[in-house]
Amino acid sequence: MAVVKSLLKMLAAGVSLAALMGAASAEPLKIAMIEALSGPAAQTGIAFTEGMRYGVARINEAGGFNGDKVQLIEYDNQGGPTGAADKLKTAIADGARVISSASSSAVAAQLTEDIRKYNLRNPGKEIIYYNVGSEAYELTAERCHFWFFRMGSNPYVRMQALVKVMKETGVLGTKVYSINQNYSYGHDMQAAQARAVKEAGATVVEAVLHDVNKIQDFSPYMAKIKASGAETVLTGNWANDIILLLKAAGDAGSKVRFGNTSLDTPGTLGNAGPAALGSYLVKIYNLEAGGEKGKAFIEDFKTRIGHYPYSEEPTAVFALMLLGEALKTVDFKGGAIDAKALALAIETASWESPIGPWSVRKDDHQAILPITVSEVSKAATHKVDGTDMGFKLLKVVDAKTAAIEVAPSCKMQRPN
Repeated sequence: MAVVKSLLKMLAAGVSLAALMGAASAEPLKIAMIEALSGPAAQTGIAFTEGMRYGVARINEAGGFNGDKVQLIEYDNQGGPTGAADKLKTAIADGARVISSASSSAVAAQLTEDIRKYNLRNPGKEIIYYNVGSEAYELTAERCHFWFFRMGSNPYVRMQALVKVMKETGVLGTKVYSINQNYSYGHDMQAAQARAVKEAGATVVEAVLHDVNKIQDFSPYMAKIKASGAETVLTGNWANDIILLLKAAGDAGSKVRFGNTSLDTPGTLGNAGPAALGSYLVKIYNLEAGGEKGKAFIEDFKTRIGHYPYSEEPTAVFALMLLGEALKTVDFKGGAIDAKALALAIETASWESPIGPWSVRKDDHQAILPITVSEVSKAATHKVDGTDMGFKLLKVVDAKTAAIEVAPSCKMQRPN
């Protein structure tokens, strides 16, 4: 009998040891956010990162993943591709299986190529690039690959929605001026504006590219805009380039209407002043949107983060919510994470945002999502920058209407 009891104790101890060893082998899902958290681009980088923090917290409250909490690890890329490449190596060494970034398309181009090459060299240990904001069209065109997901819009999506609503509300006119910054994103914007304006039956009377955030006086450009007879100006300008452009319009007494993508960046309306009134903004989300569901979201975000979600924060939040839905459909039983299985789950996931469904298109991994168009107005519910102005919601463009076709240059090779 003593021998039997001894054997039973040994077996019990063995089972406990096996259980402990199994638990120790569980791989937590680590998401690396490689963003500009210091320097000139930090304002936008921090906004995206705060959205990521909120989204990861929500996923963990719903149970986490693979038997553990999802971990968000933040890396400061100092705003450039070189810093991002270095941080990617660190993130991989730290065990990250999902890499994210957002604000810089130049950084995204570097990371997506580095990740593509890394995965080719390391079959079975692949990582996913879950980008939540970079909008350069090439990322889901000639640079597309299976491991990259763009969980935001692109210039063609934004301009298509913006011009459509401007035409519907009777403010587009027949003559449009296109002015953008002279780098990859600005070139995409210029092409997207030309396409959208043509489809709307209007004409781009002139298209101009200029240096990025180096021009201190836009009055010569405003003189050209006035001389062109344009009724509308479309621009992807951000930071000082949109602020000073609006100021120049105000100083010139111009009544031309602006359509833009970055008017809600903190400080923009405060610095541009009344010259911004009447301008149109195209964005992933608007604080007035979504009815009671939208109100619940923005109030919960404010409780957790300390302010209402602004600028690009909702993009990161909604992207993480869709990722959370994908995680519910895979089960690695507390073991190693299979990035291929996770990528396939993302392809088929969907999430109902306050303004409509989010999903991912399998052909190019472009998020299919609704878009909001707003007007800078004193009648807006939420005022910004300490001004009496805000963004009055005009329309939510549904995901199907906002989507554009797959780029012919996307030749995605899927893993075996």
